[in-house]
Amino acid sequence: MSLAENKKFKGDGEDLMPLLLGQKTETIRKSIYWYFPGYLDNPVIRGRDKVFRTRPVAVIRKGDFKLHLYLEEWMLDGGKAKINENNAVELYNIKTDEGEHLNLANANQVKRDELLADLLNWMKKTKAPLPTKITATNKPVQGTVGGEN
Repeated sequence: MSLAENKKFKGDGEDLMPLLLGQKTETIRKSIYWYFPGYLDNPVIRGRDKVFRTRPVAVIRKGDFKLHLYLEEWMLDGGKAKINENNAVELYNIKTDEGEHLNLANANQVKRDELLADLLNWMKKTKAPLPTKITATNKPVQGTVGGEN
């Protein structure tokens, strides 16, 4: 927000401008989070997801790894209880796979679970809302970060 000279927005992290301008080589915090709970047009073709950028997602980058949590799939397809089969979580080693083509979520469950726990804790801390689900009565029900539907 420093680039936009926004003095009112506090955010939850650090100013990345010194990093982008080459004045620093690393961040103070060890993880960077993205939270995008909306829908976009014009998908980008990549990996298994032929409609990337068109659905709600939360992301964490920590070290060489980047984890995507697709919020809609997480809420509707079983959350943590079905994490090995619902495709709601993708994990990439971006040092060896810059294009994010090889999803390691099931192959490296220890790293997946570590980053997922960090991301869910960050979402709780920042009160990031999750999509709601529609019940049989068409009444929305607020989901929880833990993925219990």
